[in-house]
Amino acid sequence: MYDLGPSVTSFVESHVKSLLAWDIVVFFHRNPEVALDLPGLAGRLARRVEEIQPEVDALCKGHVLHCEDELVSYQPTPELREQVASFCDACQDRSGRLALVALVLSRITRNRVR
Repeated sequence: MYDLGPSVTSFVESHVKSLLAWDIVVFFHRNPEVALDLPGLAGRLARRVEEIQPEVDALCKGHVLHCEDELVSYQPTPELREQVASFCDACQDRSGRLALVALVLSRITRNRVR
C-alpha cells in the first residue's frame, strides 16, 4: 500500500472534499500563473459553473485559491503550496492515485452519512 504521508493526508482531509476539487487543485498547480473567472475555469475543466462554484468557494475559504474581483487564482501559503505539490506528486504514481481515490471516496462517504 502507498504511504501518502501525514502532510498529503491532512491536505486531502482539509481541502479535497470531492473529485472535482481534486481536478481544480491539480489544474491550478499545473497552471499557477492563471487567473480565471468562474465561466473560464468551468470551460477549462469542461464543467458547469454551478458545479464548480461550491468547490471554488471552499478552496478559497481554505486559502488554497484566491478569489478577488470575480477572478480565481492560485496563491496558497508556502506550506499549502508544498502540500499541494506533494498531493500532485502522489497523483503521478499509480499506487498514489489509488490511495488518494480511496481517501477522497472515504471522505465523501463519511460526509454523506453525517
